[in-house]
Amino acid sequence: MQTQIARAMFQVYEPIVLTGYGAPELETICKLLGLSEHRMSYYAVRSAALGQVAAEVVSATFYHHPVEMVSRAIPIAWSIASPERIVAARFEAVDQVLRRLLPQQIESVEIVEAVELVREAMVGCSIAGRPLFAAHAALPWPSEPHVALWHGLNLFREHRGEGHTSAVMAARLTPDQTAPLLIAATGEARENRAWRWPDDVWNKAVAELQERGWLDDAGGLTDEGQGARTRIEEETDGLALGPWLQLGKERTHRLWTLLRDLLQVILDQNGLARLRTPIGLSWPAQWPG
Repeated sequence: MQTQIARAMFQVYEPIVLTGYGAPELETICKLLGLSEHRMSYYAVRSAALGQVAAEVVSATFYHHPVEMVSRAIPIAWSIASPERIVAARFEAVDQVLRRLLPQQIESVEIVEAVELVREAMVGCSIAGRPLFAAHAALPWPSEPHVALWHGLNLFREHRGEGHTSAVMAARLTPDQTAPLLIAATGEARENRAWRWPDDVWNKAVAELQERGWLDDAGGLTDEGQGARTRIEEETDGLALGPWLQLGKERTHRLWTLLRDLLQVILDQNGLARLRTPIGLSWPAQWPG
């Protein structure tokens, strides 16, 4: 299945993108801007491309982030720093973290080649139904190749993420129900992200999924729940195929190889925060038909 290609690409670009979001450099810059409270360093940074939008817009585009939590950070963040300044701050942080993690690769021809492949693949990414991706895609590309590469990979991530939202909605999962299902599937402890869901909200969502037959009495996945999870992931992969069909077999594999090598350097330095998605560094044996 061609969806295997989308999954293989996701597993090499997602961790590289997350180096920017989880980096101490970003936290430092946000603190200097005054964006250190109520997860402004996440909500404001990720949504700044949308402009001075309301908390409801951010909650809607992030899908499973409740507006009650988002509203602590948005729109007050826009009165502290403009969206334009926040976008610039994120790129400043990305520049710093990649110079720290990839000092020998920053000036390499491989990064320039990767950027060219990313920009070509981007032609296959439709903005239709993907407002957060569209907002990021409308930003000017950074001039420095390593920052431009991160920007392009983040575009792939947002494009895929909004396809995932579509798949979740098609499965008739509410924002509150999404988290218990996905956390049960990954085995992640709820406590790692419990700040989003008060006990009453969490327990209600779990009860609804149990009634549906997707979670068992202990909150683990049933066979039916695992099947639903698999269908959601396959649909997500299918909706993320556009850039790789645009790029074709040989150039997609070349980009995967370039990103794998960069990611391996980062992994060798323990340069990644904890990831929820397992990293896969293997390419499908055959280009699926």
